[in-house]
Amino acid sequence: MSNCFIKCCRTVQHVPVRIICLMIYILHTSCVDYYLVEHKDISWLGFLVADVIIFILFIASSVVSYRHLVNPKNDFTSGKGVSWFGIGSWFLYSAIVATKSGIIFNDFADDLDENDFFGPNTLKTSLALAGVVYLLHLSSLHDAKPGSERRAYIEELTGTVIFDIMDCVDSMEPMFIKEDRDAFPPGLVEAIVAIACLNFVIPTIPLLTLVHTKFGHAKLPRRLVMLHKILLAYIINLPLLIMRMILWHGVNHGVSIFSLKNVIVISMISYDFYEHHEANVETSKVGNKENKEEPEDGELKGDTYNMENRFNYD
Repeated sequence: MSNCFIKCCRTVQHVPVRIICLMIYILHTSCVDYYLVEHKDISWLGFLVADVIIFILFIASSVVSYRHLVNPKNDFTSGKGVSWFGIGSWFLYSAIVATKSGIIFNDFADDLDENDFFGPNTLKTSLALAGVVYLLHLSSLHDAKPGSERRAYIEELTGTVIFDIMDCVDSMEPMFIKEDRDAFPPGLVEAIVAIACLNFVIPTIPLLTLVHTKFGHAKLPRRLVMLHKILLAYIINLPLLIMRMILWHGVNHGVSIFSLKNVIVISMISYDFYEHHEANVETSKVGNKENKEEPEDGELKGDTYNMENRFNYD
C-alpha cells in the first residue's frame, strides 16, 4: 500500500504546485478585476484579454517546464522553452498587476470602505497573492532538492521576493486614508505608487539570473552577484525606507513595521560588501607575500572567501 502511494506521488511530481499556482492566479486576478469594474465601469473588463493571455502563458510554462524536468533530453524543452515561457509569463503578469495597482491607488483607493468585504484589507491581500504566485511559479521551473546547494542558491536569490511584494503593498497603506492623502506634499502620492508598482516587476531580475545560471547548474558571474545585492538593498528597500521616513517625520503618519525590515536588509548587505572588500584586501596581501616567500608545507595559500563563492557551485 505504501509503495503504491509513493509511486502515485512520483507519477504526479511537480503537478500539484502548478495547479495551485494557476488557482491562486485566478483568485488574485478575479479579485483585482472586481475592484476595477465595481469602482470604474464595465469597460475595464477589457483587462480580461490580458489576463487570459497570461493564464495561457502560465499553462504553457507549466507544460514545458514539466516536460523538461521529466525528460531533460527532450529537444523542444532543452531549456529555451522553459526560459521564454517562465520569464515571459511572470514579466507580463507583474506588469499587468503593477498597472492595475497604479490605477486603483491613483483613482479610488481612498473611496474604499473598511466595513465592506471588498474593502482595503481584501485588496491588500489580493495584491499580496502576487508573491505567492511568484514562489509557486518559481517552484515549477526547477527540481532542486531541499537542502542541496542548488536549492540554497535559489532561495538566496529569491527568498525575500514575497516579503518585498508584501512590503510594497504595505507601503501603499496611506493611500486608503483620504485626509492623510490630501495632506501629502505634491508628487508624494505618485512617488509612493510608482515605487510600489515597480517592486512588482523587479522580481523578474532574479528570475532572469536563475535562468541564466540554469537554476544553479552554472556559475553566477561576480557582476550579477553585485547587481542582485545592490538591487535588493538600494533599489528596493532604500526607496521604501526613505518614503516611510518622509511619511513619519514629514506628515506624522504612523510608521510601518516593514521599516525595520528595510533597515535590516540594507545594513546586512552593506556589511556584506564591507566583509568581502576586507577579504579581497587580505587576499591581495597574502598573494603579494607568496610571491616573495614560498609557504611551508601544510600552510594555507590565501584561503579567503570571495563574493561569488557563495553562488559558484561545481
